[in-house]
Amino acid sequence: MGRFAKVAGFIERHEAFFISGHETPDADALGSEIALYRALRHLGKRVKIVNADPAAQKYAYLDPEGVIDTLDPDPAVTYSLPEDVASWGHFILDTNDIGNIGHVATLILPYVGEYYIIDHHELGDDLFTDNHIEENASSTSEILYDLLTELNIPINLEVAVALYTGIMYDTGSFIYPKTSARTFGIAHDLVEIGVNPNEMYQHIYESNSIPALKLQSKVLASLELYYDQHVAVQTMLRETIAACGARYEEADSFINVPLKSKDIRVSIFFKENEQGILRCSLRSKGNINVAAIAQTFGGGGHRTAAGFKSAFRLETIKTKVLGMLQSYFESGSE
Repeated sequence: MGRFAKVAGFIERHEAFFISGHETPDADALGSEIALYRALRHLGKRVKIVNADPAAQKYAYLDPEGVIDTLDPDPAVTYSLPEDVASWGHFILDTNDIGNIGHVATLILPYVGEYYIIDHHELGDDLFTDNHIEENASSTSEILYDLLTELNIPINLEVAVALYTGIMYDTGSFIYPKTSARTFGIAHDLVEIGVNPNEMYQHIYESNSIPALKLQSKVLASLELYYDQHVAVQTMLRETIAACGARYEEADSFINVPLKSKDIRVSIFFKENEQGILRCSLRSKGNINVAAIAQTFGGGGHRTAAGFKSAFRLETIKTKVLGMLQSYFESGSE
């Protein structure tokens, strides 16, 4: 049996598939979705990509044909399902938490024949048995590259661009802890296929809108420092998004800005979307496991990059999260 024998079996059992990623899909979720979509289409399958939230405009180059569908933000609005939906399979990518796929979990998932997770995040529960989860992989896109290789599915330039995008984003341009020699080897192969690294960087990091730039200035102005200036907290309210004329998904990289300071060990970003849903993103350096914090509140992620949707009001969840960091900082808060 090959490394991806169970995935191959899942593909063989169905002639049609949904593909979905996590809420507010990032470059790895989108890149792996497009790559798997093209792979399944190559095998003659019917495929629909459906996400709960729209992608940032800067990722439009990944989907020039508009194959990624987005659910209505109102979960009460039903999604038109195929008549034979009970025979469809459903791939969940870049998250191992079904609660993290938004109302895809209620409008589509209950009606398909079965679902299968491909992911690389740390686990809160044991999901290894019936899914493909590699915690040491740099990204879901890295796993998808190996999947396509094992299944002898050709990787053309479009797929290579999608995979490179996901890998570059989730490794922080090849610097995060899970970046390995294998990661660089895959990137090498993708560049040989025709990917232009400079163009990929420009798409992801140099394509934000002017409203997004204004929004970033407002968010950075909200910066608060705790624990002897080792923990940074930023806040973004929906009123701020509206005032700047920006979109929620354009704030996806703001969490990383405080980490540019050598003194900041944890960056926390509380962000409210246009519907008033509050989420918390966490990033860390060194031995601080922010995934454990996120899992406490029903979320997940990596040791150094995690997040969750908050059931609490802003000030309450801020107090709780900061309290959970106290054991790492003996000097106490500011």
